[in-house]
Amino acid sequence: MHRSTTAACLVLCTVLGAAVAQTVDDVTRQCLDCICQASTKCNTKLACTNAGPNSYYCGPYQISYAYWVDAGKPGDYPHFEGCLKDKRCSEATVVNYMNKWGTDCDGDGVVTCYDYARMHKAGRTGCPATWVDSTDYWDLFEQCMGGNQAGGLDARRSKPKT
Repeated sequence: MHRSTTAACLVLCTVLGAAVAQTVDDVTRQCLDCICQASTKCNTKLACTNAGPNSYYCGPYQISYAYWVDAGKPGDYPHFEGCLKDKRCSEATVVNYMNKWGTDCDGDGVVTCYDYARMHKAGRTGCPATWVDSTDYWDLFEQCMGGNQAGGLDARRSKPKT
């Protein structure tokens, strides 16, 4: 009887663990999709854009060279443009960046996808800025999220302020 109880527990724990992992994957997917939608409506054909000094952005997430470097230069490309035009590589860049620098940008004590979206738009030091709220980017992001306050990307629900 003890063996069957142990076996049942192992099966249940495995099933519950898989369910939690799937939830994290779904949350991460929604967060990435909404940041992508807000950035370019997830246009994977968009060329790199240069709006002046320190304003060269590439890919559906419109990521800069400095952002890509901060994210650990993911991908096997000889230059950052190749990675950022590849949706998977650009998503790896966003996830790496947020896992490294993710913080509570809006001061509510919880790190959510909303914080990641602010950081994506304004950078890790500019994310508390309120100007983000009045951008088309933010309007598109909020519409996409539909009020979902999910953590996303690394599923950290709270993280100490740095």
